[in-house]
Amino acid sequence: MIRNRTQGFTLLELLVVIAIMGFLIGALVVAATGLKARAKIEKTAATIRRLDAGCEAYNTKFQDYPSEYAKLTAADVKSGKKWPVIKSDVYLYDYLGKPLSVVEGFSGGTSKKRNLEPFVEIMESERLGDIMGTKTVQILDAYEGPIWYELPGYTHGANFPDMSTKFDLTSLGPDRTTTWDKLNPIDDITNWTYDRK
Repeated sequence: MIRNRTQGFTLLELLVVIAIMGFLIGALVVAATGLKARAKIEKTAATIRRLDAGCEAYNTKFQDYPSEYAKLTAADVKSGKKWPVIKSDVYLYDYLGKPLSVVEGFSGGTSKKRNLEPFVEIMESERLGDIMGTKTVQILDAYEGPIWYELPGYTHGANFPDMSTKFDLTSLGPDRTTTWDKLNPIDDITNWTYDRK
């Protein structure tokens, strides 16, 4: 005579299934955390690339990087004159994120004022501060910290005399602290290291 066994799982089978499910869920959580961290790095790098391109477009239009000073002439450089240093987290929005008014056509004593479109579109979620004020708006990275603009840049400028007018853009990255070694910025995201991240 054959006995009918009721269908069901033994305790051991249930424990094995629970262990496998726990392992898979843990692996997914770890993977999702890594993807989220990588997404923030990529978003910050993309913002810095946009600002870098905006600064270069500004330079193409005005033969100068965003600043309140005229471009140094060859005679200025030859005489040893240095670029006035700018280190700011509230500088770029006024030059890249707002429409600029320019005066054109000085010939014949007449001039015409024209508004230029912003060089970079800065979304509301990417900025902090009063957009009606002057030098009050911070452009934010994915960690909600400001992106710093330096002219001349430490990496592109002061240490490399042949590029004395280059600028640096820096996000302090996930740990929100800077390192003294700017040539090896560890987790900082910059316009000279974002391609290596």
